[in-house]
Parts: sequence; C-alpha cells; structure tokens
Amino acid sequence: MKVARRLIVPLILAMVGGIALVLAASNMITLNHTATVTTGATLGVLDEGAAPLPTGCPTTATSYGSTPLSIAWGNAAQGATVKHYVCLINTGTAPDVLSISGNPPAGYGTITSPQQGTTLPANGGVLGIELDWAVSTTATPGPVTFPTTIT
Repeated sequence: MKVARRLIVPLILAMVGGIALVLAASNMITLNHTATVTTGATLGVLDEGAAPLPTGCPTTATSYGSTPLSIAWGNAAQGATVKHYVCLINTGTAPDVLSISGNPPAGYGTITSPQQGTTLPANGGVLGIELDWAVSTTATPGPVTFPTTIT
C-alpha cells in the first residue's frame, strides 16, 4: 500500500500537467504563410531630351542604360517651367508604382511629373516620363546641380 501511495502523487501531478498542456495548446493559433518571392522591379532609363516624346519609347532593353543619368536642362529662366523627357523600362519580374522625386536646392523650385504614381508593368513594360521643373522666380542665376530619383 505504501508503494501505491508514493505513486499516486506523481501520477496526479502528471495528469494535472497534461490537462494544463492540453488547455494551453487549445489557445494557440498557427499561421501558415504562402508567398512568391520575386526579383522585383529593375528599371532602365533612356534620355529623350527637351523635345516631347515621339510616339513611344523603345521596347528593347538594350536601348536603355542604368543610372545615374546626367540630364542637361540647358538654360532655365526664373519663373519658367522647363520640361525634360526620359523613357523607362522595367525588366524585372514585378510591376513598379513610380515615385518621382526631384530635389533642387532650396529656392530653386520643384520637380513634378504627370506620371507620378503610374504603374510600370513588369517584364519589359515601357513608359515615357515627363519631368517638369518649375523654376522659382527668386532662383539665384548661375549653374545649379541637383538629383531626381525615380523608383
């Protein structure tokens, strides 16, 4: 009988522990994830200059270069809006929602684009981009250098 009493206490503890484990497990949530990993968007650029784009941009990836690309705006009058055009190609496997951000120095105006937020399709999608530089009326005359990013 003494042996049976010694086994009852560990047996009861094991049963209580098992019940606690079952209750804890019933409150767990398992999440299974699925995804497709891609290489993403890969952009190429082609400088088309100050003249409005012709009927379309080239569709062959070899026509495009990588960045950085230097754009010569030429003379930009104070208070004028100067336009420049580039073509983009997306050779990646994912579409890209274009974010265009120009950063002229303070007091030199802003860069905008009508194509801001446009989706560039994957696998060879091409798009002409118009960059509009609204030069401030108080911009200091002389040379200026600044970056614009397109992502």
